[in-house]
Amino acid sequence: MIKIKAIIAVVAISFFSLSLTAQVDNENITKKLDKIYKQSSFPGFAVAVIKNDSILFTGAYGYANLREKVKFSENTIMPIASVSKTVIAFSLAKAFELGYFTEQTPINTILPFNISNPHHPNDTIRVEHLFTHTSGIIDDKETFISGYQLSNTPTIALGTFLEEHLDANGRSYSPNNFASEPVGTTYSYSNIAAALAAYLIEVKAKMPFHAFTEKYLFKPLNLQSTSWFYDQDKSDRYAKLYEINVPDLPYYKALMNADKSLKDYCSITYPDGSLRTSLVDLTAYLSEIMSGYQGRSKLMSKAYYAPVFLKRSGKNGQAIMDKGIAQQAMFWNYNNKGRLTHNGSDAGVFAVVSIDVEHNIGRILLINANIDTDNNIKLINSIKEISGVLDTIY
Repeated sequence: MIKIKAIIAVVAISFFSLSLTAQVDNENITKKLDKIYKQSSFPGFAVAVIKNDSILFTGAYGYANLREKVKFSENTIMPIASVSKTVIAFSLAKAFELGYFTEQTPINTILPFNISNPHHPNDTIRVEHLFTHTSGIIDDKETFISGYQLSNTPTIALGTFLEEHLDANGRSYSPNNFASEPVGTTYSYSNIAAALAAYLIEVKAKMPFHAFTEKYLFKPLNLQSTSWFYDQDKSDRYAKLYEINVPDLPYYKALMNADKSLKDYCSITYPDGSLRTSLVDLTAYLSEIMSGYQGRSKLMSKAYYAPVFLKRSGKNGQAIMDKGIAQQAMFWNYNNKGRLTHNGSDAGVFAVVSIDVEHNIGRILLINANIDTDNNIKLINSIKEISGVLDTIY
């Protein structure tokens, strides 16, 4: 539920950093992936590989619901956890294009409340700091967990939650929400800061962030299976989420059912990790991002798409390093092999998207189970096996 452990990041790097070796053999690939599924502990998973405007391979294995024996399919809908942050990146770039602000704009010139790092009150937090995880706003465990609710839809508004926790006058304010280092000098992955970036758009657009993404991204791409919140009309296609190795953490006790499935939950800071989508829709979305990288997007000009992919350097020109990240982009990161990637882990969820920018190949893996747990060696090995198979597709 809190950010992915180092070992998970290593898996994500290996998953999308291998060389290309052979042509597509759909029947053979399907057999291999089916075998991996049967030997794994995953309830279900789905994969896709795309190149340019073509889908090279998609497949789904196992179950979206174990108890009811509902098969996982390309149309199964599930959360994608922190991969959702790539949508914030697209939205920020669109906000730049619309003239709302720039990446150098101080956030307090946008917000209806004030945020200041109590350890460095004279420092200025800018938009760029939010999307490079260098704002000094950190995921204090108590604050972060308080953003989760056992319901289908958040009962507290995004802006209200952020103000209460980050404004010094807020009812739930704590200095623990801020790093001791100066703003812009230290990388610290922050879900709260990502949600704040989305809220900046909400303020300037004068519409909820979910409405903004529907208008400028989901509707233009015809992503009919994609939404931020529970949709009763599509609930029969929702994957049940599972914990294979249930973490020994107090807040998990409230989430778990007896069969290791999870109760419905949501997040007040939904932009940082609550997007629900299907493999079909996520493939279309990743294709759009790849088109943006190539300068071929019809949704946004090349000049404004470029900041999404720009490699950012830290203090003194050194790359911002964290668990396999060679270079930070706008929420996206480049791994040590030069692939543009983002992964996500949450209760009952694991997801990875990646773009081999040299060959313009995108890869997706969705699993309706969390692998960010103790005793997860078997789970990680299964992912490595999947990566070995997908590596043969180009």
